[in-house]
Amino acid sequence: MAIQTAIWELQQALFGRLNTDAPLNSLILGVYDYVPSDTAFPYIQIGEPRQAPFADKSSYGEELSLIIHTWSTAYGNRESYLIINAVIKSLFGQPLELSGGFSIVKMDDPSFDVIDDIDGVKRHGIIRLKFYLK
Repeated sequence: MAIQTAIWELQQALFGRLNTDAPLNSLILGVYDYVPSDTAFPYIQIGEPRQAPFADKSSYGEELSLIIHTWSTAYGNRESYLIINAVIKSLFGQPLELSGGFSIVKMDDPSFDVIDDIDGVKRHGIIRLKFYLK
Protein backbone atom coordinates (compact mmCIF):
# COMPACT_ATOMS: atom_id res chain seq x y z
CA MET A 1 0.00 0.00 0.00
CA ALA A 2 1.62 3.25 -1.16
CA ILE A 3 1.30 6.27 1.08
CA GLN A 4 0.98 9.53 -0.79
CA THR A 5 -0.77 12.84 -0.10
CA ALA A 6 -3.29 14.43 -2.44
CA ILE A 7 -2.94 17.97 -1.05
CA TRP A 8 -1.47 19.47 -4.23
CA GLU A 9 -4.07 17.79 -6.43
CA LEU A 10 -6.84 19.05 -4.12
CA GLN A 11 -5.46 22.59 -4.13
CA GLN A 12 -5.23 22.56 -7.95
CA ALA A 13 -8.85 21.37 -8.20
CA LEU A 14 -10.05 24.03 -5.75
CA PHE A 15 -8.08 26.80 -7.47
CA GLY A 16 -9.32 25.72 -10.90
CA ARG A 17 -12.95 25.63 -9.80
CA LEU A 18 -12.87 28.92 -7.88
CA ASN A 19 -10.83 30.76 -10.49
CA THR A 20 -13.26 29.87 -13.29
CA ASP A 21 -16.59 30.24 -11.49
CA ALA A 22 -18.32 33.20 -13.15
CA PRO A 23 -20.77 34.10 -10.33
CA LEU A 24 -17.96 34.01 -7.76
CA ASN A 25 -15.59 35.99 -9.96
CA SER A 26 -18.20 38.71 -10.42
CA LEU A 27 -17.81 39.34 -6.66
CA ILE A 28 -14.02 39.13 -6.24
CA LEU A 29 -10.88 40.36 -7.97
CA GLY A 30 -8.86 37.17 -7.64
CA VAL A 31 -8.13 33.76 -6.17
CA TYR A 32 -4.72 33.36 -4.55
CA ASP A 33 -2.41 30.95 -2.81
CA TYR A 34 0.22 33.64 -2.18
CA VAL A 35 -1.22 37.15 -1.87
CA PRO A 36 1.04 40.04 -3.00
CA SER A 37 1.01 43.04 -0.65
CA ASP A 38 -0.60 45.35 -3.22
CA THR A 39 -3.56 43.04 -3.98
CA ALA A 40 -6.90 44.84 -4.43
CA PHE A 41 -9.95 43.80 -2.40
CA PRO A 42 -12.12 41.73 -2.36
CA TYR A 43 -10.35 38.43 -2.98
CA ILE A 44 -10.09 34.89 -1.67
CA GLN A 45 -7.07 32.90 -0.59
CA ILE A 46 -6.65 29.15 -0.40
CA GLY A 47 -5.18 28.74 3.05
CA GLU A 48 -3.82 26.30 5.53
CA PRO A 49 -4.25 22.54 5.09
CA ARG A 50 -4.33 19.95 7.84
CA GLN A 51 -3.93 16.24 7.09
CA ALA A 52 -4.83 13.11 9.03
CA PRO A 53 -4.44 9.61 7.59
CA PHE A 54 -7.05 6.90 7.48
CA ALA A 55 -6.43 3.41 6.15
CA ASP A 56 -7.87 -0.06 6.01
CA LYS A 57 -6.25 -3.40 5.15
CA SER A 58 -6.12 -2.68 1.44
CA SER A 59 -5.95 1.06 0.93
CA TYR A 60 -4.64 4.33 2.31
CA GLY A 61 -6.69 7.48 2.46
CA GLU A 62 -6.46 10.86 4.06
CA GLU A 63 -8.67 13.43 5.67
CA LEU A 64 -7.69 16.86 4.38
CA SER A 65 -9.07 19.95 6.10
CA LEU A 66 -8.52 23.25 4.36
CA ILE A 67 -9.38 26.88 5.03
CA ILE A 68 -10.46 29.34 2.39
CA HIS A 69 -10.08 32.96 3.47
CA THR A 70 -12.23 35.75 2.08
CA TRP A 71 -11.07 39.35 2.38
CA SER A 72 -13.23 42.44 1.99
CA THR A 73 -13.00 46.13 2.84
CA ALA A 74 -16.70 46.80 2.30
CA TYR A 75 -18.66 48.30 5.20
CA GLY A 76 -20.57 45.62 7.08
CA ASN A 77 -20.63 41.90 6.40
CA ARG A 78 -22.86 41.67 3.33
CA GLU A 79 -20.04 41.39 0.79
CA SER A 80 -18.31 38.71 2.88
CA TYR A 81 -21.55 36.72 3.14
CA LEU A 82 -22.12 36.93 -0.63
CA ILE A 83 -18.56 35.75 -1.35
CA ILE A 84 -18.79 32.89 1.16
CA ASN A 85 -22.08 31.75 -0.32
CA ALA A 86 -20.63 31.87 -3.84
CA VAL A 87 -17.59 29.81 -2.76
CA ILE A 88 -19.82 27.18 -1.15
CA LYS A 89 -22.10 27.02 -4.21
CA SER A 90 -19.08 26.66 -6.48
CA LEU A 91 -17.44 23.85 -4.52
CA PHE A 92 -20.57 21.88 -3.70
CA GLY A 93 -22.48 22.35 -6.98
CA GLN A 94 -20.52 19.80 -9.03
CA PRO A 95 -18.06 17.10 -7.93
CA LEU A 96 -14.41 18.18 -7.94
CA GLU A 97 -12.12 16.18 -10.24
CA LEU A 98 -8.62 15.47 -8.96
CA SER A 99 -5.61 14.47 -11.00
CA GLY A 100 -3.01 11.88 -10.03
CA GLY A 101 -5.47 9.04 -9.56
CA PHE A 102 -6.96 10.54 -6.40
CA SER A 103 -10.68 10.81 -5.74
CA ILE A 104 -12.86 12.51 -3.16
CA VAL A 105 -14.80 9.93 -1.19
CA LYS A 106 -16.74 12.45 0.90
CA MET A 107 -16.93 16.17 1.67
CA ASP A 108 -18.23 17.39 5.02
CA ASP A 109 -20.59 20.35 5.10
CA PRO A 110 -18.63 23.60 5.29
CA SER A 111 -18.54 25.87 8.32
CA PHE A 112 -17.61 29.54 8.34
CA ASP A 113 -17.02 32.68 10.38
CA VAL A 114 -16.72 36.35 9.48
CA ILE A 115 -14.60 38.47 11.78
CA ASP A 116 -13.28 42.02 11.84
CA ASP A 117 -9.59 41.99 11.02
CA ILE A 118 -7.20 43.35 13.61
CA ASP A 119 -6.76 46.52 11.52
CA GLY A 120 -10.46 47.40 12.05
CA VAL A 121 -10.99 47.88 8.29
CA LYS A 122 -11.04 44.47 6.65
CA ARG A 123 -13.64 41.73 7.02
CA HIS A 124 -12.08 38.27 7.16
CA GLY A 125 -14.23 35.32 6.17
CA ILE A 126 -12.99 31.87 7.17
CA ILE A 127 -14.49 28.86 5.39
CA ARG A 128 -13.53 25.47 6.84
CA LEU A 129 -13.69 22.52 4.46
CA LYS A 130 -13.02 18.83 5.09
CA PHE A 131 -12.39 16.26 2.36
CA TYR A 132 -11.86 12.53 2.57
CA LEU A 133 -9.65 11.27 -0.26
CA LYS A 134 -8.36 7.96 -1.56
